Amino acid sequence: MKQKMMFVVLVFLMVGLFSNASALAHETGFGLPIDLGDWFNDFFHSPEEEAEPFVNLAYVYQEGNDNSSDQTQQGEDNRAYVYQNGDANVAEQSQSGVGNWAGTYQDGNRNVSVIQQVGMGLWGGIYQVGDANTARIQQSGENYSAQITQIGTGNSAVIVQGNK
Repeated sequence: MKQKMMFVVLVFLMVGLFSNASALAHETGFGLPIDLGDWFNDFFHSPEEEAEPFVNLAYVYQEGNDNSSDQTQQGEDNRAYVYQNGDANVAEQSQSGVGNWAGTYQDGNRNVSVIQQVGMGLWGGIYQVGDANTARIQQSGENYSAQITQIGTGNSAVIVQGNK
């Protein structure tokens, strides 16, 4: 009886192992860059150590049709990056304060990204691969960070954090 039970358990384990391997084999090839900040610095050739002190910097790369990007910065040492590949993507980034970082990476169509930050040392990153995804990060205060990763179609995410 024990041998039969162990055989059944072994069969279930094997079936589970093969079904997991099969599911992994069907995952898409999309992946999050190891470090979104480093990826943007490399892509835009903007090493932080070469930046002027107290200067706000904004970078935009767009390929495709009907993409839009709106970046507004007030304060000092703020950084904003947008990469869009596809059609009809929208990125809005607004920062006020000192030492904030915002980055949006969109590869697909009809994606929407909004980052609003007020304070010091805030970090917000949105990574979207696919179509019709919507993401929003709203932060206020000091030293908060938030990242949204969306892969696929029709995803929606909101992060709100900070001081009242």
